[in-house]
Amino acid sequence: MSVFEWPVRVYYEDTDAGGVVYYANYLKFLERARTEYLRHLGFGQEALMRDAGILFAVRRVEIDYLSPARFDDALR
Repeated sequence: MSVFEWPVRVYYEDTDAGGVVYYANYLKFLERARTEYLRHLGFGQEALMRDAGILFAVRRVEIDYLSPARFDDALR
């Protein structure tokens, strides 16, 4: 299986007073990436909800922060 990549640009609004990405914003990036991955596979989340009654709920998340991301970084 190939790796799905979806680039994310860090905007000023994503950062905290220290100039790094606020830790909870990584979850927003992950949620957007999941939506784009499903779209890449041909599944729109709106259609999945409407036609198949499929909803996604995150039950648990564990993240290891390896290095800080900063304003204007391009993440992938």
